[in-house]
Amino acid sequence: MPTMVPLARAFRQKGHEAVIATGPAMAHLEHTVVMPDVPAPPDLGPPPPWVPERDGVLKVPLWSSPLVVASAANVLDFARTWRPDVIVRETSEYGGQIAAEVLGIPHALLDIAPFAPLEIPLLDELVDKVRARFQVGATEPVLTAGLTPASWHPAQHHFRVPVEPGDGEGPEIVASFGTNTRWLTPGSTLPHVVVEALGEVSARAVVAIGHGEWTGPRPPNVRLEPEIPQQRLLGSAKVFVTHAGYSGVREALTAGVPMVAVPLFADQPRNADRIQDLGVGVRVDVKGLTATVLAERIKHVLNTRKYHDAAEDLAAQMIDLEVFTNIPDHLVSAV
Repeated sequence: MPTMVPLARAFRQKGHEAVIATGPAMAHLEHTVVMPDVPAPPDLGPPPPWVPERDGVLKVPLWSSPLVVASAANVLDFARTWRPDVIVRETSEYGGQIAAEVLGIPHALLDIAPFAPLEIPLLDELVDKVRARFQVGATEPVLTAGLTPASWHPAQHHFRVPVEPGDGEGPEIVASFGTNTRWLTPGSTLPHVVVEALGEVSARAVVAIGHGEWTGPRPPNVRLEPEIPQQRLLGSAKVFVTHAGYSGVREALTAGVPMVAVPLFADQPRNADRIQDLGVGVRVDVKGLTATVLAERIKHVLNTRKYHDAAEDLAAQMIDLEVFTNIPDHLVSAV
């Protein structure tokens, strides 16, 4: 939603027809075409009982051939009537690419999670097996649009997604672990650990704790919220405590905010490693994590100038990128 919906809007503002092929749960979004619902295959079902502070990083499957086949078939059913000139997919959606290859039209990639494909063993072979079912060969995207500078990950073109600026009155520390974490970790005390750690840091903080009853600590310097306007708050923050999901990382890089990354699953460990490699923060392992250890890492980043300097340098690189709404022009030129 932070990228595909605005991109479709940008296409329409430039005079093109654009729709978003999506599932029933997203039918409320503007200009969507709702694909038939596809039940989750067994290998993508709920994870086994997982407590991140006990078990460490969760290994989740990021590929399901039946899901890709169903996705490609759904898009083809619609596209054969609507007849698109090009299909734009996001990183983890392979059905759109295969549909474009069947139709013999170009496809483009909006790279919302550049390290995610590295988490899928034998990815090329898996995609080729699905292609074989549709009797098509592989084609390369005519445009790969990265959303961070080349120093983070190379792409054909790099663009910046606008972020709502802060007002200077927000918290010094923002903490959020994404929309899926509370659902995946019903027995975890990780949110309690995070809030307790922030209570040990002499700084104003806000934590997104999700909806539901809160039974954890309530330090006086920490504001607890079910949801937060993350982009706006990062505009005035000094540290971001995050699970290192790509969207949050991108927002922090744009705002020039160093990070304390506690990866939990999917591409997050690679994102956290990249944060540390570029000097824009530190990675903290979740297994065995205590409030004392996390508080020490947060204080370290908060009070160490090199992390802030590196984050500001990345933010400057982000500002130099072309604006996100130029992607339609590049795609038209490419096709």
